[in-house]
Amino acid sequence: HAPNALVLTVAKGETARTATPLRAVTLTCAPTPGGTHPAPEAACAELRAVDGRFSALRGDQDRACIKIYDPLVVTAEGVWEGQRVRYERTFGNSCTLQTEAGPVFSF
Repeated sequence: HAPNALVLTVAKGETARTATPLRAVTLTCAPTPGGTHPAPEAACAELRAVDGRFSALRGDQDRACIKIYDPLVVTAEGVWEGQRVRYERTFGNSCTLQTEAGPVFSF
């Protein structure tokens, strides 16, 4: 197995550089799911389903969200399948985060 070790964060704000961190977890997916993520099996399954492409994650697409702007920015940094990754994305609020990113950033 190629190495997998990620640090995932959720922060309040529009960019990781200026946002206030709220939560951070570690996630490893090989050889077995683990880390401090509360649901490593589900998070690893989601990442495997999209070949580690964070931008392709899909959460609960059928969930309706209110249109209140309260931005959260998520980041992922580390190694996925032996390749360095760095990802950042801003969501309009916590509902859109869950709707669009699913279990990977559910912590």
